[in-house]
Amino acid sequence: MTIFASPTSLSLSKALDLKKRLLQGFDSLKQLQHVHAVLLRLGLDQDNYLLNMILRFSFDFGDTSYTRFLFNQIKQPNIFLWNTMIRGLVSNDCFTESIDFYHSMRREGFLPNNFTFPFVLKACARLSHFQLGIILHAFVVKVGFDSDVFINTSLVSLYVKCGYLEHAFRVFDDIPDKNIVSWTAIISGYTGVGKCREAIDMFRRLLEMGLRPDSFTLVRVLSACVQIGDTESGDWIDRYITGIGMARNMFVTTSLVDLYAKYGNMEKARFMFDRMAEKDIVSGVP
Repeated sequence: MTIFASPTSLSLSKALDLKKRLLQGFDSLKQLQHVHAVLLRLGLDQDNYLLNMILRFSFDFGDTSYTRFLFNQIKQPNIFLWNTMIRGLVSNDCFTESIDFYHSMRREGFLPNNFTFPFVLKACARLSHFQLGIILHAFVVKVGFDSDVFINTSLVSLYVKCGYLEHAFRVFDDIPDKNIVSWTAIISGYTGVGKCREAIDMFRRLLEMGLRPDSFTLVRVLSACVQIGDTESGDWIDRYITGIGMARNMFVTTSLVDLYAKYGNMEKARFMFDRMAEKDIVSGVP
């Protein structure tokens, strides 16, 4: 990336034209810091759009302390910058810090929006923070986001993680336009607490709705089959997988190998193993 030698000689309009060129990408955090210094000299250090891009790039390098330093220099952060911080902290597994940022945002008088809640709820789920999740759920309803599929899916995942499956199913049942992530969350929930027959039934319902599962969904429902030794369901799921062209997905096929090998069908397990287009160490091949 080219950094301009004399940015102070540029007019402000010229500097604004350089934004996209300066933020096309960075090879290192040091380069990002250099660009940030240039922008400071150009007087663009309080441009929220540009700052949002810098924060996102900084999170990409995994240096959350530097990103927090940058954020603390912003005089008037808007809701988008707060969301970027919360999202970036969650993405870097800084779950407690992301919740702290959420509380700081509220103390500053900002209302969370539909982009805020999914990430805060994800942090709560990872920390099994049920009580805060309940408070957030009530707030979601209060501010009118209770029909948002992404927020509701995050609530399902939270309740599943905390072991409140009835809460999870009530939220799931009320989602008007369930997506594949919503279905996967509830199937994972049933599988995770040993309600494997319910998980398989939910998978059938998913197909009846005309949705196409992804590899995450298939791995979870096959895990349910493995837990209860349901090779019959495993067989028809295998046929379905072949029909939609996912028979060579290594994660899905590894789950099928596990199912057939565990219950004595070594011939089928070997067939599945040989069918994989890619074999990794998970499947026993270096």
